[in-house]
Amino acid sequence: MSLINRAKEDWQRFTSNPNEFGVSISIETPTHTNQTDVVGLATKHHIGLDTEGNLINARNAHCSISEQLLTDAAYPVRVNGEVDLEGHIVKWADSTGNIKQYVIREFFQDETVGMIVCILGDFE
Repeated sequence: MSLINRAKEDWQRFTSNPNEFGVSISIETPTHTNQTDVVGLATKHHIGLDTEGNLINARNAHCSISEQLLTDAAYPVRVNGEVDLEGHIVKWADSTGNIKQYVIREFFQDETVGMIVCILGDFE
């Protein structure tokens, strides 16, 4: 097995194990036609930077999901061969147990190890 293939397997194993760092994440298309539950990484904290580089109190929420897990669940990840998750809705339970809902504003796919990092905003 190549080192790249091992890295792919490791990333998926580390992020999708609910007994370690993984949390249950629900993802749904903007049209509400497809929905699936996967395990990935999810983070929300209140530290940000202003335009001058100073620390400020600002919500920062993001999640990381294995593209393979989404594909295995027949979830539509790509449009015309490119990852396109803008506007999709994600939700997960935070540290208090409350389920919070967010919308994907930006996404960054790592096509080497197959992970997608989603930058989230408030869902209205």
